[in-house]
Amino acid sequence: MKLLAAALLGVAVVASWAGGNALPIAASPACPRQDGPKFVGSKSCQKCHFQEHASWAKTKMALAFKALKPKEAVDAKKAAGLDPDKDYTKEAKCVACHVTGYGKPGGYPAIVEGKEWTAEEKERAPLMEGVGCENCHGPGEKYSPYKKDNKEYKWEDIAKLGAVHVDDKTCASCHNKDSPTFKEFDFKEKIGKDTHALIKMKKDHACDHKHMEGK
Repeated sequence: MKLLAAALLGVAVVASWAGGNALPIAASPACPRQDGPKFVGSKSCQKCHFQEHASWAKTKMALAFKALKPKEAVDAKKAAGLDPDKDYTKEAKCVACHVTGYGKPGGYPAIVEGKEWTAEEKERAPLMEGVGCENCHGPGEKYSPYKKDNKEYKWEDIAKLGAVHVDDKTCASCHNKDSPTFKEFDFKEKIGKDTHALIKMKKDHACDHKHMEGK
């Protein structure tokens, strides 16, 4: 499957911006994965998945963090009873569903009251803003280089290295009624529209999951 966007924890206080849709993040991945792989950021995915990355960069998912800033997503915030002039980028419950890998190794650093970020965390945070590839596809530290070096890889191989197959449960970790801007949505309709372009795969890599037709 083509790599794009993976797992976050927490409930979004502001789960979307203009349009009122919550943003999909994977807190309970559809496929099991071992502990340990770190998040490496969407830029790492871009190297091999340029078309997907380019289309994703224009979506609400990619710009999700911006929606938390003052005077952004004004209509959506007002409709949800939120203050459009407030800076929600410091609210952990909001940020969790608007960044990549919140609180996970290599991901966006957790916001903990009374605890300062390290210099490395401050440098890393801007690179993990927005709902990135790994929120849907799993932290890429291990499976990303494996795919690059093993063009004939099998799905079961990368699943063991942290890869996650996206389904409606992936999105539901943030697309749920705990979000003040939640609206019912059709998973199949959103995939390829609000995520990234679906590029036809050259190989199926012996994937044991049902793919959308032609993908």
